[in-house]
Amino acid sequence: LPLLAFAISGSHALIPGSMAADADEVISLPGWDDALPSRHFSGYLSASDTKHLHYYFVQSENNPATDPVVFWFNGGPGCSSLDGFF
Repeated sequence: LPLLAFAISGSHALIPGSMAADADEVISLPGWDDALPSRHFSGYLSASDTKHLHYYFVQSENNPATDPVVFWFNGGPGCSSLDGFF
């Protein structure tokens, strides 16, 4: 839970429209030729000077201002959390 609180309050990377988020925006994906149906962001959150956590954020396709945010955590050694996400 402390890590989750850090991720929410300690980074502007999760706030679309901030300079950090704009730099992390994903504008295309391999094998997807059309425009993405929502905004995607990929980057790192700094947990310390030497530890960085990767995030992949997909903005709601409905109403990003009012829809809830879902955090997907799974994986572990040798398994990416993206396996479960996709």
